[in-house]
Amino acid sequence: MILKSNKTLKHYIQLRLGRGPYFKIIRSMFIKAFKAKSVREFWNYWNPVFGYYMLFYFYKPLSKKVPRTFRVVATFAVSGFLLHDLLFWWPFCWLFAFKNHFPLGTVWFVFLAIIMLFMEKIGFNTKKFTTGIRILSNLAYLVFSLMLTLLVAIGIKLTINV
Repeated sequence: MILKSNKTLKHYIQLRLGRGPYFKIIRSMFIKAFKAKSVREFWNYWNPVFGYYMLFYFYKPLSKKVPRTFRVVATFAVSGFLLHDLLFWWPFCWLFAFKNHFPLGTVWFVFLAIIMLFMEKIGFNTKKFTTGIRILSNLAYLVFSLMLTLLVAIGIKLTINV
């Protein structure tokens, strides 16, 4: 079942990032996301076009059937697979003839979701910190989850080669 929203994609983007020319809106996406006071707020600003479709066509239809934790992890996993693995990572692998097509985006986004949920659970936010600290905190979140993903990929590769 797909839930319809009274918010159009244009309205949704304007609500998240403001109005103006596209280059200004894209710039706003980066600035607002990295200045966000929490990881959840970061994702409210990041890629509102794909976020709109994931929210109204994947996340919300699951609302009555599954708990929020599962919805968040599943939404991030689908996003990682569709937007990152399928469109970017796997074509890159095939282009350079890698033997293994590790689902880097999917695993990375699952880690992003788990860490976000953990940070929400412990009440972590950077409201009281400077903009510079908030930017570093959001970058650290992305890099730390990517490092965990690479450790999993290396571990799998080592296990397969043994």
